[in-house]
Amino acid sequence: MTEENISELELRKSFLEFYEKTRKTATEHPEFKLGQNNYRLLSKNGKEASRVFNFMTKIYGLITDLERTHTFIRRFPIKDYYEENDIDQLDFIKYHYEVFIHKVHTLLEVKKLWLNDFYEIGLKEKDCNWNNLKTYNKIQNSPAKTIIDSYYESFKHIIELRHLNTHRAFFKDSKNDDLKSDLFIYNGFKKYGIEVGEEYRRMRPKFIVDYQIKEYRKEKLEYIKNGIEVAKTYSEYFITIIQSELFLKLMKKTA
Repeated sequence: MTEENISELELRKSFLEFYEKTRKTATEHPEFKLGQNNYRLLSKNGKEASRVFNFMTKIYGLITDLERTHTFIRRFPIKDYYEENDIDQLDFIKYHYEVFIHKVHTLLEVKKLWLNDFYEIGLKEKDCNWNNLKTYNKIQNSPAKTIIDSYYESFKHIIELRHLNTHRAFFKDSKNDDLKSDLFIYNGFKKYGIEVGEEYRRMRPKFIVDYQIKEYRKEKLEYIKNGIEVAKTYSEYFITIIQSELFLKLMKKTA
């Protein structure tokens, strides 16, 4: 591999080939055992590649989780079963949107942990916050710092909402709250065998409530879709930076 610019796909392919090669070398060690953790048998380069691979799979796993929130919100399956268990469409959307905001934040935290590991900063996980990390020269001199800063700025409002949701059980969504009141009148009254008054049905017909929920779902899906694309873009850049610097480090060792 040379220092020439290569495509993102070629870089991923080269890394996976290198990673597989180091793993194969470990299988040839006399102490290698199937079904056990053989990390200690890897070479120094192999151990570093293994850690990069593990963090990379965590990032891709989180992106998949984000994509699944979009998939879940698109449909409200087994409606009767959920409503029998006091879960309506708006509860369903809210729950998976909360998962979305938490996973957006987790992506940022995993990238910080990765920088701490890759640059061998040595911070304990509980101390691995951005205020501590960004003071180190290795991180200040890496373009990965720009990715972290840009990612945070792009998702700052979501991350702040996540903190409020986690630490204060707070979830601000006035549209969900308003629609929830209307939906409760229809679903709740039906559950307890109460007839919805004709005056209310004229003022807020069920088909209008259903239409507004449909439109609300579309808005959330569009918002999440855009968020996923931004998260994926930053994540791919971040992985590219780490893998490029890994290969540069390896080339310097063999020079």
